Amino acid sequence: MPRILLIGCGAFGRVHAAALARLGVAALGYDPSPAVRAMLPGLRFVDRLEDGLAACDAAIVATPPDTHRDVAAAVLRAGRDLFLEKPATVTAAESAVLDAMVRETGRIAQVGLYFRFHPKARALHAMLRGGEFGRLHHLSARMSGLKRARPDSGALLNDAVHFADLLPWMAGEAPSRVFATLSDPLGRGREDLALIQLIFPSGATGFIEAGCVLPGEHEDAVVPGAETRKLLAVAGRDALAQLDFAAERLVLRRGRHEPAPGGAWLPRHAARETVDAPALDPVGVVTAQLDAFLTAVRTRAPQGPGLQEGGVAPLVILDAARRSAQEGRVVAIGEG
Repeated sequence: MPRILLIGCGAFGRVHAAALARLGVAALGYDPSPAVRAMLPGLRFVDRLEDGLAACDAAIVATPPDTHRDVAAAVLRAGRDLFLEKPATVTAAESAVLDAMVRETGRIAQVGLYFRFHPKARALHAMLRGGEFGRLHHLSARMSGLKRARPDSGALLNDAVHFADLLPWMAGEAPSRVFATLSDPLGRGREDLALIQLIFPSGATGFIEAGCVLPGEHEDAVVPGAETRKLLAVAGRDALAQLDFAAERLVLRRGRHEPAPGGAWLPRHAARETVDAPALDPVGVVTAQLDAFLTAVRTRAPQGPGLQEGGVAPLVILDAARRSAQEGRVVAIGEG
């Protein structure tokens, strides 16, 4: 079993610690905060990052986003494999630097994109790739609610990044154009509400809503007292689906709009069907992620999104969203 160092043991770091325990991995921990250490009495901590890296085969980085570039670079320079929580970095350029390091060092690197390993998302992805929806025309995501405003990031890096990855993964293509509106309703200097429109090369449209200042529908599974909405909708020529991650429900309607007398087009869709796919709590999803990572470490064959697919690609979209909001215009992906 590879020796694992967990770097950063705060709110989501504790989920990683629980997942490692489910996998039977006796990990080391590194976190400078005595209060955080006290919350994980079963984890053995090292006092210096260098000592932890010397004693491990691979490291999980679950520190604040603005530290990811430097901490991940230290892991790679030490010759250790890397599991890097989302967002991989703050910008796409930073992820590209780490990706180059991964290629130079030959290490395994996986980005912690939670929803990629959710069983219902994987079931929906398989249906899309199998052609069951026909030509796609829209994908939308809402990850918002009445939630904690994190001190280290706003809605883009905390929430929207999930779907800046998931929508292109579902669509099978990256968007070509982005238009975004970002606002700071709390007046704290961060975007706590983000609305992002996407246009894909195929002509399909996309929409992402992210933020912590809107009504939610379900109790948040990670932060006590918060409420959340985590919805993904996909519409194609031959089927429609809605995935409610918080309610653990994936519903599908098969069929098409067809012309009717008088010029109207009417929906000719079958009754709703619930797709049978397992439910997993946050620890279960992270357990699946880390199990894939440990397999990659053992076999030297990547099992999840790396720094290009899971870091650079979604952050290119978020970089474009920032530029769009600043300049008040549609931004083409890849424009100088």
